[in-house]
Amino acid sequence: MEGSQVYIPDEKLAWVPGTVLRTEDGGKRVLVRLVHANATTIDDRWVDLRDESMPSELPLQNDDPLVHGSVNDMCTLNHLHEPAIVYNLRARFLQQRPYTYTGDIVVAVNPYAWLDGLYSKATQALYMGKDRRSSLPPHVYATSASAFTSMIQYDRHQSILVSGESGAGKTETVKILMEHLATMSTTTQGQSSNLAVVAKVLKSNPLLEAFGNAKTIRNDNSSRFGKFTQLQFDHEHQLVGAKCRHYLLEKSRVVTQSDPHERNYHIFYQLVASNDPRWNLLQNQPNQNQHATSFAYLQGDRSLSSSSFSLDATRYTATREALTTIGMPQLDQLALLDALAGILHVGQVSFTPRNSDDGSSNADMTSDAWTMTYTLLGLDPRSLATSLCNRTVKARLEVYVVPLSIDQAQMNRDAMAKEIYARLFGYLVQCVNESISNDNAMVTHIDLLDIFGFEAFATNRFEQFCINFANEKLQQKFTHDVFKTVQEEYEQEGLGWTYVQFKDNQDLLDLLEAPLGVISLLNEECIRPMGNDLTFCSKLTSTHDVHPRLDKQKARLSASHFALKHYAGTVMYCVDGFVETNKDALSTEVVSLLATSSNHLVSHVFQDVTTSSSAHRSSRRGSISSGFMGETVVSKFKTQLAGLMADIAATQVHYVRCIKPNAVKSSSAFDFRDVADQLRCAGVVEAIRISRAAFPNKLSHERFLHRFELLQNAKIKAANVVTVGAACAQLATALIGQPESPTSFVLGSLHIFFAAGVLEELETQRMDRMHSRATLLQRMVRGLLCRRWFLRQRTAAVLIQARFRQYTTTTKFQQTRRRVTRLQALWRGRASRRSLATRQFTLSVVLVQRNYRKYIAKKEYIKFRQAVILLQAQAKQRTQQAKFHAHKRELRAQQTMEMDIVALKTRLDEEKRRALDEHKQQGAMGISLLPTTKQILPPPPPPPSAGMFAAGLSVDDVSLLDESGRMLETLQREVQKWRDVHDRDISEMDQLKNENKRIKDAYTAAGASFAALNQHNKQQSKANLRLMSTHAALIKSQEEKMKKYQRQVADLKDELKLVKGSNGFAVGAASVQENVLQVLTDHHVHHDVQAKVRQVFEGSSSVHHAPQRRTSVTPSTYEPSVVATQRRGPMPGTSIDQQKRPSSNLHSNGSTADNLRGSGVLPKEDGGQLLSNNSIYYEEDANRKSGLGGMLKKMFKKNDN
Repeated sequence: MEGSQVYIPDEKLAWVPGTVLRTEDGGKRVLVRLVHANATTIDDRWVDLRDESMPSELPLQNDDPLVHGSVNDMCTLNHLHEPAIVYNLRARFLQQRPYTYTGDIVVAVNPYAWLDGLYSKATQALYMGKDRRSSLPPHVYATSASAFTSMIQYDRHQSILVSGESGAGKTETVKILMEHLATMSTTTQGQSSNLAVVAKVLKSNPLLEAFGNAKTIRNDNSSRFGKFTQLQFDHEHQLVGAKCRHYLLEKSRVVTQSDPHERNYHIFYQLVASNDPRWNLLQNQPNQNQHATSFAYLQGDRSLSSSSFSLDATRYTATREALTTIGMPQLDQLALLDALAGILHVGQVSFTPRNSDDGSSNADMTSDAWTMTYTLLGLDPRSLATSLCNRTVKARLEVYVVPLSIDQAQMNRDAMAKEIYARLFGYLVQCVNESISNDNAMVTHIDLLDIFGFEAFATNRFEQFCINFANEKLQQKFTHDVFKTVQEEYEQEGLGWTYVQFKDNQDLLDLLEAPLGVISLLNEECIRPMGNDLTFCSKLTSTHDVHPRLDKQKARLSASHFALKHYAGTVMYCVDGFVETNKDALSTEVVSLLATSSNHLVSHVFQDVTTSSSAHRSSRRGSISSGFMGETVVSKFKTQLAGLMADIAATQVHYVRCIKPNAVKSSSAFDFRDVADQLRCAGVVEAIRISRAAFPNKLSHERFLHRFELLQNAKIKAANVVTVGAACAQLATALIGQPESPTSFVLGSLHIFFAAGVLEELETQRMDRMHSRATLLQRMVRGLLCRRWFLRQRTAAVLIQARFRQYTTTTKFQQTRRRVTRLQALWRGRASRRSLATRQFTLSVVLVQRNYRKYIAKKEYIKFRQAVILLQAQAKQRTQQAKFHAHKRELRAQQTMEMDIVALKTRLDEEKRRALDEHKQQGAMGISLLPTTKQILPPPPPPPSAGMFAAGLSVDDVSLLDESGRMLETLQREVQKWRDVHDRDISEMDQLKNENKRIKDAYTAAGASFAALNQHNKQQSKANLRLMSTHAALIKSQEEKMKKYQRQVADLKDELKLVKGSNGFAVGAASVQENVLQVLTDHHVHHDVQAKVRQVFEGSSSVHHAPQRRTSVTPSTYEPSVVATQRRGPMPGTSIDQQKRPSSNLHSNGSTADNLRGSGVLPKEDGGQLLSNNSIYYEEDANRKSGLGGMLKKMFKKNDN
């Protein structure tokens, strides 16, 4: 027993694999080492097989290497039991292989993921051939292919039973089977019209899911009814139609949900999400996401989100399209949806107590919910209120109206809502059948049953009782089919059937269906006027106190509970609500009222109720009958179940068991305990128990010989055997010690079957033999290892000695080599240092010489550079001096010309004053002299045109005077003009010099562009030369003009001398001046010339009239009055006379030109020069430009233009 691989029970994992370490108390107490799934945690645990929770023997593990992975058919396992099945399913689930065979049964584990290629058209085609089950991996397609092939070959109806708990994948499995059957039907005869039928059938599934599915704590789309689909085939095996039947719709979900996280049927939420004002379902909710919680019937799943609201709205559209697809008219659709919306408003109807003290109630007829209820359901409001708050009791010939309390009225209201919904669901199924069924063309059919699996919750009520009752009926059929399969297997092996004995669940079905069984007692309690749940439970426990299927220990714990021992385990039921739920307590008054509804669909589904109820009441025992419906829920369900079993019995049945691997919907989690419970509830474990009732274990002949050959002794080996079977029988007889018999083993044609405990005993012997041989092998291996260790130690010692000697010799050699190397390094270092010192000295000497040469060359360069700079400075100085002297000479010439003009004006003024004085003297001589004077002087001068200067001044003199004035003005303007031109030339020269300098600097900085800059410099130099030549030409022209004007001035001097010599100059001076001004005005002479002439005349008069005094004119007083006036012109706001008048103060009365010269203001005449170079004016401001120079420049500029 030690070393055996076993499974032990565990609270969390159901079964845990382990290895037996030690046994005590005759094998009843076992120490097992457990290695958990992560292979890192090891735990040793004692197991006492004498405990009630422990099995009599620990199940053995399958140690075949192939088994450790997974097997396709679990019947091939050597040790077939519950833990072996669970671990095999887990291995295949992790390998993403959801299907596994157990004989003819397909176990489908929900993978919670869509596996690529598993349901493709190519995969469907693989499973369409014959006898492909053994050559292909397990698949649900094998079941549908087997059913379709059997239907064709044997012309027999087929059925496929799909069972499992909520969330195990039953609905999806049925869809997959239907699609594969339709594909095979199409492939058999080619394309046909049955594709439209299949499309209709598949489209009807969402419609039935909307009305029959709801969200539960285990599944978001749980089917709350059993569905039996019949696929109809014609004589050519073409799919021509389908028909659907439903079983045990969960009507209680319409009015209440057992868990806060569960929901009502999907269709109600879709109606609310449609937001149709026809039904007034939003009820002015501020938040549309909380619309459903306002209804009493939709209080489940309060955490509604906007995403679920939009999803419900989308599904509502799909539901309406599906109703149209099955051919339901729009009028019928609106009537159906009106009735469903009316059910929601029915839940909002409230009741109030009456004024009397009998506890009766009245309906609140003032609320909006009441209005919407009778409107949508098409009922009379007063009749509805009476029917809900009262019930009628008939006793013989009398009829009594019994008022209902508020609680009873609410129960009556809820019963009406449930019954309306149930009948509407039945009508919907009928419409689907009318749309897709074809009974006339049907020859054979394949039935698909999608029904709820066995349920065992913490609290089990009436719904679980009915579901488990149906599963017990199906389990009985399943048990008989499995028993038949085992019988066929034994017959194939050549064994007698007398070996197999099993016990089915007929006793439990008798307990449920017998005349005094559970169903009869429940119906009887419903008929009794004062029947209740506790009375029913008490009658049940007292009537069947000794029945083995009734667990009396658990039943004694509570008066409202009873426990039944089902095939999958003991289930305790709570009887609260059993009687009322079974009654389905809807009064006949309400049923009759609904039959008269203006909603044609509601009246249609309730039109035959009144007749059936009356017939049932007349057939009841006794004289007193209740007004409630006579047929109870469990009775109707029993009738439906009997018809279902009759239909299944007439077919060849195929089984698919769906398993839910975990509750979190994960593709990687596997809940061992939950899966084990589902296997028990699905009957898989029971089927295995039946198949292994006589011989729990079997092995093939070859495997038995290969596995237990090591237990043979010499005698057995020496015996002569002919066949493998004979060898197996001989070996088994020798090992077991008994001949072939039902209590030891039986030899089949392919396998050898062992009775209970025989194979385990053989495994124990094999394990002992393997332990003994393993001990021998271990002893020999340990000796071999010790010898090897000794040899390695000795070899290592010799090697260490050799290595030590080598190390010593090597150390001495390396020490000597290091010393020699050190000495050589010192000698090479000394020689290298000497060589380095010599090289450094040589480099130092070379560096000193180079620096000295550099110093000498630098010194000579600096000296040469300074000399060059000095020469350049001197050359530039000479050039600038020449330019300066030329410019100075030019300025002096201009100043001399200006002074000459000023002197001429002064002399002219003196002559005028002298002439005026002489004129005055002559006027003072008296009238006596007048004739004489008249005789001497010529006649008075005529007008200017006729000789106005006849009185002492000739016409030539007047013209000369006028011309001299204009010439002076012109000279002043031209001098100023040429002065400006000269200034601009100088500024241009400065600009050119600056530009030349910048070009030179740019040339120095950008040596790469020297050629371009040099060319530009040459161009600039040429431009400078051109400008200088132009300037020289201008200066030469100016000098020529100045010489011309100087000659004119000399001529004027000569003429003035002649004028001074004439005696009659002063006579008529005033009139002459007036005549001159008049002539200038008549000839439109420029006003500036007129103003200057007038100023000259006024100055002349002021000189003669003012007192004579000598005044020395200094350059400081002269320059502002004359030169500045010529530069700036007349001041704004003053006349020309005001501007010129101060100049008269510069001269003394009666002074002459000679006096001016003597005062130093005017230079003396010397060789035609007007002014000398050493005058006082030029000594103070030699560089100052005169107005005459500017006038000359302007004049020359005009001439050039």
